[in-house]
Amino acid sequence: MKIDAHQHFWQFNPMRDTWMDEKTMGAIRRDFMPENLAPILSKNGFDGCIAVQSDQSENETRFLLELAEKNNFIHGVVGWIDLKSALPNLELQLDYFSGFPKLKGFRHILQSEKPEFMLDYKFLEGVQLLGKKNFTYDILVYPKHLEAVRQFIKICSKKNDAQPFV
Repeated sequence: MKIDAHQHFWQFNPMRDTWMDEKTMGAIRRDFMPENLAPILSKNGFDGCIAVQSDQSENETRFLLELAEKNNFIHGVVGWIDLKSALPNLELQLDYFSGFPKLKGFRHILQSEKPEFMLDYKFLEGVQLLGKKNFTYDILVYPKHLEAVRQFIKICSKKNDAQPFV
């Protein structure tokens, strides 16, 4: 099975999608929906894709889940959730999202954050909870973040189910 492991869908909104610079990204400053991708996947022998969030909102996660329900070639979704949310609330949200079999994991666009963001106690606690709820975490960074990523991985590899990260 051939899968495009990282595909974005959106209904272009210039107010929200300011990251799409008109000069360098003018070609993608338009709607891009499953009906645009399906013939390209077919032509190139792909069986489907994984839809990945491009907007950091739960509305985006729900939007991608709706697309996945309507389009069988979307085999999975990587959404967004506020990983720094207070634990009882985050746990309830993850329990809700566990009801969507195509939702595989979450990401936070760390490249737009300072490197130390990913080492924040609340963020690490949220990432830890993803694993307990059988979700993955996708990391998106720039080279300036690599030292923090190394620390993040070291902390995460010391996972102790009895206690949160310290």
